[in-house]
Amino acid sequence: MTYFALNAMPRCFEADRDFVNETPAGTDPVDFEDQMWLALVSVAKTANNERSWSLKELLSKAGDYDPPLPEGAVIIPGEYDLSYRERTDLDVVSIYAKRAYLNAANAADGERRLGIASITTCAPLDLRSLHLSSDPFAPRTVTQSVSSEAVVTAVIDHGIAIAHDLFRREDDGKLALSRVDFFLNMDDVSQTSGFLQASLGRVWTRSEIETVLEKHLHNGLLDEAEVYRELGLINWQDRSFNSCAHRVSHGTHVAGLAAGYDADEPVGDDRRIIAIQLPTSVVRNTMGFGIETAIEKALEFVAEHIRNYEQDGEPVTPPLVINFSFGNFLGPHDGTGVVSRAIHTALAEMSLATNQPRLLLLPSGNGNLARCHAVIELTEHAPEKEIDWVLQPSDRSASVLSIWLPLMPDIPEAAMTLSITLPGETVPHAITVGMIRKFTLINKTAPDGGEVVIGIVIYCPPQAPTYRGQIMIVSLPTDNPKDVRPVAPFGNWTLRFAKREGVGSLKLNAWVQRDETLPGFPEFGRQSRLSDQNYPRFKLPSGKTLDEDLSTRPSLVRRAGMINGIGCGDLPAVIAGYVNSDGKMATYSAGGPTLNISRLFGPDASAVSDDSVALHGVLSAGSSSGSRVSMNGTSVSTPQVARWAADQMAAAPNVSFGRADVFAQALADDPYQPDKPAPTRTGGGRLRLPSVFGELR
Repeated sequence: MTYFALNAMPRCFEADRDFVNETPAGTDPVDFEDQMWLALVSVAKTANNERSWSLKELLSKAGDYDPPLPEGAVIIPGEYDLSYRERTDLDVVSIYAKRAYLNAANAADGERRLGIASITTCAPLDLRSLHLSSDPFAPRTVTQSVSSEAVVTAVIDHGIAIAHDLFRREDDGKLALSRVDFFLNMDDVSQTSGFLQASLGRVWTRSEIETVLEKHLHNGLLDEAEVYRELGLINWQDRSFNSCAHRVSHGTHVAGLAAGYDADEPVGDDRRIIAIQLPTSVVRNTMGFGIETAIEKALEFVAEHIRNYEQDGEPVTPPLVINFSFGNFLGPHDGTGVVSRAIHTALAEMSLATNQPRLLLLPSGNGNLARCHAVIELTEHAPEKEIDWVLQPSDRSASVLSIWLPLMPDIPEAAMTLSITLPGETVPHAITVGMIRKFTLINKTAPDGGEVVIGIVIYCPPQAPTYRGQIMIVSLPTDNPKDVRPVAPFGNWTLRFAKREGVGSLKLNAWVQRDETLPGFPEFGRQSRLSDQNYPRFKLPSGKTLDEDLSTRPSLVRRAGMINGIGCGDLPAVIAGYVNSDGKMATYSAGGPTLNISRLFGPDASAVSDDSVALHGVLSAGSSSGSRVSMNGTSVSTPQVARWAADQMAAAPNVSFGRADVFAQALADDPYQPDKPAPTRTGGGRLRLPSVFGELR
């Protein structure tokens, strides 16, 4: 995938940049060779498997690479201090890398030579937002004072209007005090540095935020637009899309539900906030990858600054709730994916550092009806199966399909063959599975007679820790407004799976990556899907949407198993959504089962994601102070549980609180009854939480 992103996608990136004016007026576009990427790296083990390579050793391996890599081809983030760079128990880390390093990783035997097991990149970063150095940052701390009942809520999102009145407190009659203790704006391109350093964007402390608030308060009213310009959240000159300038912004809505309180509510004093604004270029990326890549940096930021609190002059680490209302469809769905492991490592290390409660909440996802999951069983009686992958016209995002083989550490050579026939063609592109890594390029003939790569098929054999073989198909967008060379053909890509005779039964799981445009962004992506003639979409004879699979009409395409791909680990609590008026699960709310035996059902609980069948969504903060807007989805059910969890932690700050407590409360709120949704959709049950802003409806 990284190879494809580097060598086939550049013309699509450039078209998108021009279309949305990502290159500021008066500046030259960055040469693609000098473009910097944020990458999530799975660190390899040494030859004897006794330990992992250290970050210092990774740099040394890059320096010794033959042919030599240019200076600055890879940079370790300054947030990693000297002791961390010498650790030999690493699993997943973030790095900044240029094309030369990424191409080296994709070369034959390149990952082994560089000391990494895998590498995943996001969309290209804006170089002006980077503050890179080969040395660790000089240690600096800012300590925040809290009471014994304080709980910190960390919100990792995009478009967090941190100056909203729900996140402020009164000071001498003015709303000049902030409850946001630390704010990492990964979008900031001002090149100005705050007191605390960051390799991507800028960190704002509470006192710095309050200085900005005081500066723009006029007769008791806040000029919010000017505040967000100074904080780097609104920047029309350099960025064509600014969530905080819109009526609705995802991050503000989520943060309002998780930690929004009126300025005069007493509990607000003890509900402190750490906010992380994800890069706009990553959130709206057109690769089908990327948004999860930034979570390791976000969690590292939370882990570092949750230690910077004091109570009565003594250091203290308050209870912590983290809300990350994003997700994807990809991954092995068994908790062993690279992002799931990054989350697990971060949470486990935070828990070891203190006995205070720690909880990360993730949404189950909105893909129940997306037709992006299929289960293909190849047996002796049915050794061949066929399914269509439907690419939409005018799709300016890459489309990605990932197929995971069952858990088997050793696969016989050519145990299965996948043949892919493109629309309008008769000759398939084929790849076989075994214990050797392979790839096949999908080419089209250009008008000048040359060949243009429009897709790639990659096979990776089983390896630790997943031990599942994987086939990944990646296609170019089906539309490009700038480049007339061939793009990927839209329509039905026919996939034919054939098991070799003598090989045991194979149960394959296929997931299409989420790549449609997120709400509010300029239209780019259109979601591809899987197609099977046995898939029923509606109930008969009513014509209502069918949101459960039918056992009487089996289809390869499944609603079941569409749970958030990064929500399958052991530690995060995963929340689904239901409709408050009738108690039924929201038709879009995704569920299990997963391939993780510790999370077989999928979600842990569900909360309200729609007030009623007529009043969709739930109310929370709009982008401007005083406003309330409605949004739906499991993204809004999740922060309501985060708010409830913070209250539970405040009541017992020295008692452990985690995923099991969320599940137990759901069971208590929603005991068994004949109409209770299946556990694969609702987990323990439907949480009966008080509506945060529901009285306004």
